[in-house]
Amino acid sequence: MKENTNKAIVYNSFILYARLVINTVCSLLTTRFAFKALGVVDYGLFSILGGVISFIAIINTIMAGTTRRFIAIAIGKNDIYEANEQFNVNLIIQVLSALLVLIIALPIGRWYVFNCINYEGSLSTAYYVFFITVLGSVLSFAGVAFNGLLTAKENFFIFSLVDVISHILKLIVALLLVNHFENKLIIYAITMSVLTGGSAVIYAVYCRIKYFEITKFKFVRKWDKYKDVLNFAKWNSYGVIAYVAKEQGAGIIVNMFFNTLMNAALGIANTINGFISMFSHNATNPISPQLTKSYSANDINRATYLLIVSNKVAYLLMFVVSIPFLIETEFILKLWLGNIPPYAVLFIRLMIIERLIDSLNNGIAEIVFANGNISFYQITTNTTRLLSVIVGYFVLKAGYPAYYLMICYIICSIFIVLFKHISLGKIKDIDNRLVFKRSFVPSLIITILSVPIFIFNFNFHSLVNIVLKEIYVLTIILVIGLSKAERKYIIDFVKKKIKL
Repeated sequence: MKENTNKAIVYNSFILYARLVINTVCSLLTTRFAFKALGVVDYGLFSILGGVISFIAIINTIMAGTTRRFIAIAIGKNDIYEANEQFNVNLIIQVLSALLVLIIALPIGRWYVFNCINYEGSLSTAYYVFFITVLGSVLSFAGVAFNGLLTAKENFFIFSLVDVISHILKLIVALLLVNHFENKLIIYAITMSVLTGGSAVIYAVYCRIKYFEITKFKFVRKWDKYKDVLNFAKWNSYGVIAYVAKEQGAGIIVNMFFNTLMNAALGIANTINGFISMFSHNATNPISPQLTKSYSANDINRATYLLIVSNKVAYLLMFVVSIPFLIETEFILKLWLGNIPPYAVLFIRLMIIERLIDSLNNGIAEIVFANGNISFYQITTNTTRLLSVIVGYFVLKAGYPAYYLMICYIICSIFIVLFKHISLGKIKDIDNRLVFKRSFVPSLIITILSVPIFIFNFNFHSLVNIVLKEIYVLTIILVIGLSKAERKYIIDFVKKKIKL
């Protein structure tokens, strides 16, 4: 069983990395062409509205995590009947949530656009863009339950295939916008909305065919199940609200005290930060459902092993991928965009540092959520996230530069790391000291040994500089950061591939 599940992790990791490579190339080019076609002002507007929509569509994100959790636990217990009931309970809640979001989003969005946005163009156009994007987000609600099922079943191939096609289509549209069409912002918004909603429809159709026993509809009258889902969602909602407030609130707060030019720089930084984060997420996403299933099946040894691997791999992969963006930021931005928006370099570096700190906690949430006792975890970690936004607001209001907001985020992320490990320590089944020793300590040692690459700069071309420093970091990771078993597995894997 363990061998099969390990093979599943490797296979799904390969699928997700293939998706990542294609999507990264497409997204980088899409951003470049969209930035060129829309201009700094309209691109900054689109970034702001994306932040507002993320706030309004919080319910969608809440239910996505909740659905994955309940379906994964049912599948981990090999109970198809329970999985079917959980699927339908979550589906009904999500349809009602979609209607609620639509009712709330439109009036709030109208008020925000006409009263809060600093935009040089027509505010009516800005609201139309908001309206179109909200419709696409609401339609995507229908795909939340099906997405949760695909993740719980570890079927990452279909999810990746649809996502890749969507990114390719976005690139084609952005390329066409550069030299064609007049209402570029409207066309771009419509395209993003259609592709967002369309992907959800495809997931739904596929799951209805592939997993009919789980997705066949029935109205569940066991009200305790709705209560359990909503009770979990209540605590999960606090976490999602805090996370979205932190991630998307930055753009809104910056726009309050500056303008869309600064938001364009922040949007570029968020794009790069998102790409870097995906490298670690794609390595750990195949582990997440097995973490939940292993803990639910009372296989504590495997759950602990997967937690250690998830935690260490997430940080080290993100660290390796971050190095070029930390040491040669200007070179990469000039190569990518040509013109570099003011403050973009500083935003990128500070965001990466904050995300690296946050990645030290990877996998802990899955264990805590599977355990079900999430109140302390949610209250401590997410109150700290909300405080980072509030403190950042008052710091900018006091007249400090925009990048001070990121400094506030970094300080609060350090406290979040501590709170998450305390939460893990409250779960008696998991050896928190062992997790700390085998994941956190090696990551810290690698970081300390890598300090010289940020202090000393070789008098070489930027590309050569990147390659040499990456080789150094990869070497110390292989020699010091990995255990003997992990090192042997990687060496054997490489030898096998060379022979092929």
